[in-house]
Amino acid sequence: MRAASHRLLGPGLLFLIVVLFYWKLVLTNQFTWLEGPDAANLDLPWLQFQAGEWHAGRFPLWDPNGWFGQPLVGQAQPGAAYPPNWLLFLWPLKHGWIRQSALHWYFVLTRYFAALACYALARDLGRSRAASILAGCVYGLGGYVAATVAPQMVNGAVWTPLVFLYLFRAERGERPLASAVLSGFFLGFGWLAGHHQMNLFATIAAAGLWIWLCIREGKVDRYIARLAAVSLVMAALTSAFQTIPTAEYGRRSVRWVGTQNPIQFNETVPYVIHEEYSAKPLSLLGIFVPNLDGFGLYFGIVAFALGILGAILAWRERHVRWLSMIALGGVFFCLGPNSLFHGILYSLVPLVEKARVPGAGSLVFSIGLAPLTAYAADLLPRPEYASLSRRAGWLLATVAAIISTISFIVFAAKIQAGTDDRFMIPAIAAALASALFAGWRGGGLSSQAGAICLTGLALFELGNVSLYPFANRYEPAQSRFLHPLSEHSDLVDYIRDRGVATRIEYDDNAIPYNIGDWYGIETFNAYTASATLNIWNMDLFSPAAKNFFGIRYYLGKTAPAAGFKDVFTGRSGLKVFENTSAFPRAWSVHQSVSAGAPGISPRRAVVLPAGTNPDFGACSGGGDDVQMPLHTPNYVRIAANLQCRGMVILTDTWFPGWRATVDGRRATIYEAYGGVRGVMVDGGRHILEMRYRPWSVFAGAALTLFASMIAIAASRRRR
Repeated sequence: MRAASHRLLGPGLLFLIVVLFYWKLVLTNQFTWLEGPDAANLDLPWLQFQAGEWHAGRFPLWDPNGWFGQPLVGQAQPGAAYPPNWLLFLWPLKHGWIRQSALHWYFVLTRYFAALACYALARDLGRSRAASILAGCVYGLGGYVAATVAPQMVNGAVWTPLVFLYLFRAERGERPLASAVLSGFFLGFGWLAGHHQMNLFATIAAAGLWIWLCIREGKVDRYIARLAAVSLVMAALTSAFQTIPTAEYGRRSVRWVGTQNPIQFNETVPYVIHEEYSAKPLSLLGIFVPNLDGFGLYFGIVAFALGILGAILAWRERHVRWLSMIALGGVFFCLGPNSLFHGILYSLVPLVEKARVPGAGSLVFSIGLAPLTAYAADLLPRPEYASLSRRAGWLLATVAAIISTISFIVFAAKIQAGTDDRFMIPAIAAALASALFAGWRGGGLSSQAGAICLTGLALFELGNVSLYPFANRYEPAQSRFLHPLSEHSDLVDYIRDRGVATRIEYDDNAIPYNIGDWYGIETFNAYTASATLNIWNMDLFSPAAKNFFGIRYYLGKTAPAAGFKDVFTGRSGLKVFENTSAFPRAWSVHQSVSAGAPGISPRRAVVLPAGTNPDFGACSGGGDDVQMPLHTPNYVRIAANLQCRGMVILTDTWFPGWRATVDGRRATIYEAYGGVRGVMVDGGRHILEMRYRPWSVFAGAALTLFASMIAIAASRRRR
């Protein structure tokens, strides 16, 4: 019992530190991390949609609420395949809505587990508990993890320290095969979080280290090469639940990357986009100067100095050299066009050109720097390093003096600077760190007490950056993004009360958030990162196309075109305009024509892919009755009463994985009009059902489950 309590002391203290650090989110109700354009307009609606589906007893596979429907797992960024997200989705809702308190704890616990993983890495490297807590705080409360708000971008970073923990174990012969398996498992598990960018950079760092270990003796070490192969194959298997559906969707979609038009998967993201999202050389000062960095490089002068000192003091340890090179590589990668290193990887390594934000390489810098701070905290108090401690103390005191002088000149002369009054924070921290080093040398502080003081100093600096983005809900100027989410429920209620299956279009300047996922209503336009290629290649934005897709209502201040009728005004001042020319969501046709055939309405004839010639009936279908009594994300039911054999058209996106039955018998879903679904139905009354059962998701889930079982077996395997 005492041994277990002793082991839990460090994680328990770390939990207390993280919770108190994020007091704004979990100890008050005044602040939130959700107040931002992407968080409020994109991430929160995604989370709300998925939580609603889980509480309805459905696993969210398909999102019908934008661009006529898209695979949810394939989009990756919603994080549907990430198991920790499922706990959030299952948390009790409040009147059908995901609770803000749950989202705040979700944010904090993500940072805690990231800190805990780095704590475990430092402990595994032989560092003391106090020093390891410092390393955990630096990783989880600073740098990339603290600066990145989007869950799909930060969740994978939780597991990165464990990738290297087990990689190091494999290299030093500690249960090498099991350790290689677990290193790969945590690398692959990070991919399940959603966004490819951070996970790709972590994969490059891990693969690069494996390559170095294979060739460091001047020839290929076959044993290490086998361990590397096991680890990387394990990563591929573990990530399959997310990566296989993403690969399927990626080839069939277009993606907005910052260019004038969206691009396809087989097109290269132009390097000019990478240049735009790179850290600038001057912004490297943002490692310790608040408000100068926009890519998660900030750690504060104390943590940065300790990282450098840790590398110097323990350079003879090979793990320290590797961590130092990883950190340096992360910095070089962040610089993008100012670094030859990034350009080479962009040109030669698959998928790097898809990761359009080189600045996110700050994660790699984080994973290298944070454990090094633990080495400095443990080694610097030793008498044999007194000389280096003295020089470091004087250097920090000099930095404090320089920054103080610059601050006095800038603010006294009222010079417009690129930072704010937090510019003095590194000066204060540097001066206190210098005094702390002197206390160590003089014997006034024990090694453990000094490590605690260093942790406090690091938290002091990190709090002046990591806590600043949280908006105060009592400040109207800081509540620009969340407030609109509560303004338009009456517009949605009006449309739902009409009782007709329909779609809406909305003015995305007046309604900037993804209203479709937020309220669970099907929309034409949507705030997303991508759309299916077949839909995008249709004539989407013409009035005829909007009629074709059944876009019956428009939400905005003014009508989008002539012929729209003003039918309702909401409390926000926005109006509902009705388009009476909109087609129904489903109808029937009894003939096919070639693309571009003039003068034939899509209500009368269907355009099918070349070589597709189903057998149609001989009637015109004037007496057909097609109704859609049930439409849920993964399932559609249509009741059709046709005069003779024909095709029932549903203007939802055609995509692999949808399966159709007519009266319980399998039927083919044709890609009608270039992008929607059509199913042949005989004359008479029939029930047509469509279910989304994607092989990519099920096969990927099976591989991930298989890899998880291997990882569990490996973790339980004795030495």
